Amino acid sequence: MKNKSQLIQLAEAYVDAFRAALVKNDDDYRQVLRGRSNGYTTGTHGTLEFTDELAAAGRKLANLATSSFGASRVHNKSVEEAARSVLFASSSEEPAKSVAVELVETISRAATKSHRVIRPNQLFRFTDGVTEVRIGPVRVVARATLSAEIERAHRRVRIVASANEGNAMTMVDTDGEMDAEIHLPGVCWDVTLQGMPKKIETEALWLVDVAVSFARLQYKDFPGLFPGLPDIEPHPIRPYQWTRAGLIISAGEELRFGGGTAATWYEIGRTMADKFDDPDVCLAATLVFDPSIGSVGERMQQVLGWMSRARQVAEPAERILLFFTAIEALLSGTDRDVPITETIARSASVIWTADPLSRLAFYKAIKKFYGTRSKIIHNGYRSVAEIEANSVHHIVWNLAHLVLHKVDLKQPHAAFLNELKEASFGRKWNPAGVADEPEGGDAAETTTAG
Repeated sequence: MKNKSQLIQLAEAYVDAFRAALVKNDDDYRQVLRGRSNGYTTGTHGTLEFTDELAAAGRKLANLATSSFGASRVHNKSVEEAARSVLFASSSEEPAKSVAVELVETISRAATKSHRVIRPNQLFRFTDGVTEVRIGPVRVVARATLSAEIERAHRRVRIVASANEGNAMTMVDTDGEMDAEIHLPGVCWDVTLQGMPKKIETEALWLVDVAVSFARLQYKDFPGLFPGLPDIEPHPIRPYQWTRAGLIISAGEELRFGGGTAATWYEIGRTMADKFDDPDVCLAATLVFDPSIGSVGERMQQVLGWMSRARQVAEPAERILLFFTAIEALLSGTDRDVPITETIARSASVIWTADPLSRLAFYKAIKKFYGTRSKIIHNGYRSVAEIEANSVHHIVWNLAHLVLHKVDLKQPHAAFLNELKEASFGRKWNPAGVADEPEGGDAAETTTAG
């Protein structure tokens, strides 16, 4: 366990603060009830006052737990709740060090506990008899396949088709016993992850968003109703509302109501299912979802997640902000003295094409779009044309495609940026582990839908 000794020290400080914060007598209790502190709670040992010292000890413990187990696994309030639970269950005579060790073990168990988060999948459809694919820890699975698995493990739980009335679950009397019927659509998400219960919902959704963009970048053809550059991609879990409630009254008393747009979706047939089983694609997924610290793969996870978030929003200005967040995740370094706009424009142009004139044109285009992004952030600028958002989408899609398929994802991100920097001054760019230089301009033509 990382930082174990430091965690035990902070846990011991929390034990001392907890015991000091226990209400000692009736006079203390009355003052607490009158609002002397930041609140109180009760447990086996009586009433605990939320003193400033207890709150400070809890924050320090939660912060170190977060850095030790990762922000994706630790929920700060859950750390403090677990600490109070352990302290209320312990004896006041037990040495503080022993209680602190138990407390750290409790936090560790909670942070590393495994979960499967199963949710509706609104984005993918199967053809050709495909029933599931795996993208790292994210599984896209047919309801029937999932239902059979769940029923084998949990006798009184069934997964059935979504109900017309929209109920997520119903209880059914079966031979005098109550069975739970979980209503889900024909395709589901099944995400495996670790963490505290209050953290897993947010993290599962992030992993789903990463998986959607990872999958999107594997397509060469675009079957089904593939979301194009201008399309607002449906949320991966929430139901899509394709009909508009209400009406519009225009000048001249013209009325418009109803109507809507069909939801876009990704089709997975046998060819795509085989691609997700390809060893190279599986390795890439592993390096993205379980990356080495400071690697290109770690940055690619951020790129893919923010790309999905950008595609889900309608406002062009917001789309540009999120797409540029993805670009910055890929091409920004840790040196804050380097002008970020210049660095990103030069690096992106190297990835895009080997032709010097094309690089210059692309460099200027990136600088222009980055200027729009800066106006949005610093001036609240909103008058952004859809074609601008589509162009930035086109750029980030192709940059991500080229890096995902051409660059060694195990490579340190700093080394990757250094290669791009050197190439921006005229040296040929050959991504680590790849013999041939990518043709960025050609890739841009062949990997873009819509």
